Amino acid sequence: MQRKVLIKAIVMMMLLLSVSFDSTVQAVSNSLSGGTYTVGKEIPAGLIQFSISEGTATIYISRESNALLNETLSNDLDSSNHINAKLKDGDEVEVNLNDGASNIEVQQLSNIDLNQISAGYYEIGSDIPPGTYTLSIDHPRDDYDMAYINIYDNQSMEKDSFAVYPGEGPFEITASEGEKIYISSLRGTMFFKEKILVPQSITINKSNFSLMVNRTVQLTATVKPSTAINKSVVWTSSNPSIATVDTRGNVKAIKAGKTSITATAQGDTAIKNSVEVTVTDIVPTSLKLSRSALNITNNQTVKITATVAPTNAVNKTIVWKSSNNKVATVDSKGNIKGIANGSAAITATSQANPKVYKKVNVKVSTKTVKINKTSLSLIAGKTGTLAATVSPADSTNKDVTWKSSNKKIATVDSKGKVTGKAKGTATITATVQGAKAAKVKVTVTPPVAAKSVKLNRTMVTLGKGKTLTLSATVSPSNTTNKTVRWKSSNTKVAKVNSSGKVTAVGAGTAKITAITTNGKTHTATITVPYVKSLSAGKWKAGKDLPAGRYKITTKSGSGNLFIGLETDRPVNEILSDGKDGFGVTVVTTDIKAGDSIEILGLDSVQFTRVSHVKSNTLHSGYWTVGKDISAGKYRITTPSEAGNLIIYRGDYLLVNEILSSQPDDYSVTSVTTTLKNGDRIMISNLDRVKFTRK
Repeated sequence: MQRKVLIKAIVMMMLLLSVSFDSTVQAVSNSLSGGTYTVGKEIPAGLIQFSISEGTATIYISRESNALLNETLSNDLDSSNHINAKLKDGDEVEVNLNDGASNIEVQQLSNIDLNQISAGYYEIGSDIPPGTYTLSIDHPRDDYDMAYINIYDNQSMEKDSFAVYPGEGPFEITASEGEKIYISSLRGTMFFKEKILVPQSITINKSNFSLMVNRTVQLTATVKPSTAINKSVVWTSSNPSIATVDTRGNVKAIKAGKTSITATAQGDTAIKNSVEVTVTDIVPTSLKLSRSALNITNNQTVKITATVAPTNAVNKTIVWKSSNNKVATVDSKGNIKGIANGSAAITATSQANPKVYKKVNVKVSTKTVKINKTSLSLIAGKTGTLAATVSPADSTNKDVTWKSSNKKIATVDSKGKVTGKAKGTATITATVQGAKAAKVKVTVTPPVAAKSVKLNRTMVTLGKGKTLTLSATVSPSNTTNKTVRWKSSNTKVAKVNSSGKVTAVGAGTAKITAITTNGKTHTATITVPYVKSLSAGKWKAGKDLPAGRYKITTKSGSGNLFIGLETDRPVNEILSDGKDGFGVTVVTTDIKAGDSIEILGLDSVQFTRVSHVKSNTLHSGYWTVGKDISAGKYRITTPSEAGNLIIYRGDYLLVNEILSSQPDDYSVTSVTTTLKNGDRIMISNLDRVKFTRK
């Protein structure tokens, strides 16, 4: 390497600049003429030797547009007559034959002889084993023979390059798996001599250590130097009955004792290292008791269960002890017995590991029974429940027996439920075995009858299919039985359930009555209005729609509504669903038999039969003073844009104005007048007209 060194990058650039020849190639098995060939089709993949017997030829091999090698083959003394290359499917091989040259022969090689390596392109791992080698040209063609060496990493990046001459070296290289070696210009053969490195020492990742029975730990042995060829070790245990070790260094503790675990280098059995393992029994690490506290009586015994962890602990024996044997004692099986009133702590301790222990706080007391009430007042026919508490909480025989001193006054069942029977007093007694009985005085008074019932609503208009829940208030407030039942006078109009929920069924009027247990009643009148929908078209009142007073609305956009144009109460409105802010959303008027009805631009108009209302806010339609609004003096305004307000008194036109929410040259913002019973009011194109008393 002290002589000329070739920079392989220049060669690779020359390879990339070489010109490809466009030739038609026939499939061959063992010889190549001039042209381009594809590995996997015309040339098999693998380690291939290309050779020439006559003349001179160049061979260029590329992989995915990248040059692998470019060599000249010749049978003269200046060039090598063969070259080896490790090829993959898809590689391209271009052959150029000089005049008079023979075809290039193709031969697939099974392996490489490291003693005689020719020029070529080789892969580390498949052609040449990984390792450290010394290189020398041991069989040159002549004194001028030489080899250019280029080494590429597994990413095909150049790692090293140098030239080797006969009589120089040897040169040392370290070849790793996946790397490539390109040997060019060599006419003879080279010698790749593997440098054998043997182990010098072994280190183990743990020093002497302890291990519990049935536990495992993995040891790792590191062979040095790192260049040693054989880094495998053999693991052995000096006493497998104490602890075993497998081929991977996994040590398993078998029984208490000591043993040595040794790692011996396979590359040199004289190199070894050992660690001492002390195997100990598995001891308890935690303790759990079935109870942490007890409240018991004298002479009562309760067994406490102790659970030791881990479950494979060798010695699970528990030592029990009482802090006060005059209050409570405990035996070796965890049976705790109450001796006298007071407190004591019972301790459970692991025999194998005294650091592991738990305590049970024990309280011993006299057994008692207490009732949650000292007295109970009931109305005859009513019930009340008494609850008995038995102490201490963990005492046995806690069943309570209930008894009444006078069953004609009050009775009691097995669960403490007391029922008042008649006016008077009785004593209810709760008895528990081993405790003093507890007593409660029960006073029973006569029932209070209902004097009246009142509903929250008395007049309701409810659309068909709609619901309303009525509530009934029974007086006086201390009435014994406030239960009411409900009844409808006409279930075809409205029905009612047991909770007072009313459902409108069909048009008409029904009486909903609430009735107390002693016959007191109150009634609400439910009116379900008649509703009919008409589509666009011409209709006749009395035939297509019954005569009556109607509130008219729509849910289908806006359009024209004409009713009784030939009468003294004509309707000429743009009716709207209110979404476009145009027209009116409701009209109320009387429709008589024979009146014409015409609907334009609307899919559905709803006619809902209504009664006259008393209100100070009216909308488009016809209204009568005394029926729809009370007589009196009013200031009339509107928040809507503008519309007509006409008021008749008999045949006399009392008011005829364009009423608007904003002043302009054609309308007024208010009208003040006195209304008398019988006056008729016509409003058009206004959704809201307010009558304010003066």
